[in-house]
Amino acid sequence: MAFKKALIFLALTLSASVPAFAKNAAQGNYKDNATPWSRIKRPIAHTPPQAVGGYANGCQLGAQELPEHGAGYHDIRRSRGRFYAQPQTIEMVQYIGRHLAEKYDEEILIGDLSQPAGGLMSYAHASHQNGLDVDIYFATTKKDTPPSSMYENPGNESRYELGDRAAGVIHEGRFRPIFRDALHLAAIHPNTTRIFINPVIKLHLCRTEENTYWLRKLRPWGGHNSHFHVRLRCEGSLCSNQDPVPPGDGCDADLEKWVRDQSDAILNPKPRKKPKPSAPRRRGALPEICQSILSQHGY
Repeated sequence: MAFKKALIFLALTLSASVPAFAKNAAQGNYKDNATPWSRIKRPIAHTPPQAVGGYANGCQLGAQELPEHGAGYHDIRRSRGRFYAQPQTIEMVQYIGRHLAEKYDEEILIGDLSQPAGGLMSYAHASHQNGLDVDIYFATTKKDTPPSSMYENPGNESRYELGDRAAGVIHEGRFRPIFRDALHLAAIHPNTTRIFINPVIKLHLCRTEENTYWLRKLRPWGGHNSHFHVRLRCEGSLCSNQDPVPPGDGCDADLEKWVRDQSDAILNPKPRKKPKPSAPRRRGALPEICQSILSQHGY
């Protein structure tokens, strides 16, 4: 009942005359460098937590803030304002941190979660919109020690990329036990639906893990060489899940092809073609609740 009342409250705040940006947003006509979601500085209060819509076309209600520092983890790049998420995402990060803290004298670094109200970010991600995504870096800081300012600059990420993508193997000495354990903890968490990771890293795990059952949720994807992207299961009727990951551990010929194709693209780049004028990027209609949030904030 409380949740229904919250939805009614949001609907009543929708102005009779919807601003132009909200109309464009409803039609999927976003401009990635001009999204208003980053201007909403506080979570949508007076409503229970709820992910709304899809991971790449949604928003969030009742978001919680991930503390900058906790047992076993340290959140970086706070100036981006992307440290908000649904409670299950916050719990999962803290769960990983607690278990790492029992074993290691260092803390894993956490990257972007979502914005206070979720929604499309101005740069870096198409997803992370409904509070159910989080990036975890293959980088650490000493326990109870602020991370180096090096990690604040995304241009430095090549220093902690694990895979030599051209050679199709892991950089020697970079894949440390704490990174394996962080991946394992994320994969076995009951709310995790999939983890995006560079195919070179997954292939390494396929070759080194005695029991590969937990690798099923690790999905090969471009990039994701300096961090892994955890996606949690959607709960409730206002958000939508992806299809389940296929059965099996994924240590197969398709994974090896991912690695070969990635290597070939780096070693044998195709000549760059003159870009053709592109049509406006369309994302589909925003959920009605997300449109209401934009309208409520004057967009």
